[in-house]
Amino acid sequence: MRSRVCKARAEARFSNYLFPARLTLRRRLSRRVMGNAARKPKPSTSVDAPAPASAPTRTPTRPPARDVSAAAPSTPRVSVDDDDDDTPPAPWREKKQDVAELEAIADAEAWLHRELSGMAISRDYPELASRCAAVAAKWKRGMPKSVWLRVIKGGRLVKELNESAPVIARTMKYVDALRVSGREDKAVIVDLCSGFGYLAMFLSELLPEDKVDEIVLVDKMWAAFGTTPMSHHMNWAHVRGEDGWKYEWPIKLSTRKVDLKDYAQINQMAVHLFSRWNGPFIVLGIHLCGTLSIKAVEMFNRCSNVKHLILKPCCLPDFSWTYKIEHFEVGSHKHKIPTKDVCSKGKWKRNKWVGPPRHHLKLKFEAWNDHLCRSIDDEDGNITKKLQEIRVQERHFQNLFIFSDRERTRKCIVREATGCTFPTPSGTEAGRWAPTGSGFGTHVRRVAA
Repeated sequence: MRSRVCKARAEARFSNYLFPARLTLRRRLSRRVMGNAARKPKPSTSVDAPAPASAPTRTPTRPPARDVSAAAPSTPRVSVDDDDDDTPPAPWREKKQDVAELEAIADAEAWLHRELSGMAISRDYPELASRCAAVAAKWKRGMPKSVWLRVIKGGRLVKELNESAPVIARTMKYVDALRVSGREDKAVIVDLCSGFGYLAMFLSELLPEDKVDEIVLVDKMWAAFGTTPMSHHMNWAHVRGEDGWKYEWPIKLSTRKVDLKDYAQINQMAVHLFSRWNGPFIVLGIHLCGTLSIKAVEMFNRCSNVKHLILKPCCLPDFSWTYKIEHFEVGSHKHKIPTKDVCSKGKWKRNKWVGPPRHHLKLKFEAWNDHLCRSIDDEDGNITKKLQEIRVQERHFQNLFIFSDRERTRKCIVREATGCTFPTPSGTEAGRWAPTGSGFGTHVRRVAA
């Protein structure tokens, strides 16, 4: 008999292991039944009156209810159905984190001034902080409430502005030094992994319109051009508008859906973006994770009309790279970056760090930035590069910026940027794989040797 009981328990545990959803459903049903039984109203009985005949004679285990009215007769009770009570129910009360949003709606400029006080931008760039606060007030006046709340949601506006302040200041310096005689001399700014686009939004308001033609927001989470954004795409209402409304940006903002980890899509940027304009390009790579920083360096090396590169790496490459290759080769001089010296085992998961203590990775992060800076081609003295530390995060060590400038630029040649000629006559002649076998378009995965 005992063996049969043990066998039944083992089968039940095994069934729960295979079907955890069934166990969860069973627990939910049992809790619901118990909760309904606990909330079931009981018939009120007087202390002096005798119990009805149908009532059970079982002695109650709980102590008798205390007479609250006798203990505190002077405290008046308010009825729940009182029409004069305007207090919302508990689930709809205003949360503490929503107070900042209410202040931003009331006075955006004063709110942003108060939020930026004590941060690095107020200490190192006070004039820029004042101008950005005025820009935020302009957005609040010109955007619908739904769009403005999306802009300030979760404190992202304050965080991104503080960490992008050195990039904004350096970009303004670059643009002011440009000599523009016509539209062909205007600069085009490319914001890699732009995310929501805070950096491009502030640059559109702060840069002179007569020197910048367009700002391109590059991210894989944008919807493709000419399509309707789905639930998994980023909302682009602040860029392209919605329901007949559109914000008039001083400098045109455009989105481009590109996955920087795909060589074919990087080649598409060389064909359809960099080779389209003769004017100088300014490439910005802020908070680039892992090997995306290498993609930004390769883009600067191959596209000869990119005049400036500002790079701020975010996190280290994943440790799985150490099982695939021994080193990364970047640049025409084939600079080698050892994977074991720069790859990390930890990663962020739901805004929580999972892995070894982060302060152990400081030396690897410094080595990673040093290798990235040395991966930039020199071009016989035509390119200058600098690795600089700017304290924008007080509690973290990701404060290294890479600034690279090309003195003389020239038109971007597609074959130099991609290693291929487009359109190619056939996949066989191109020497690389093409999805349809024809080879037309930009389907080449790797750069030809």
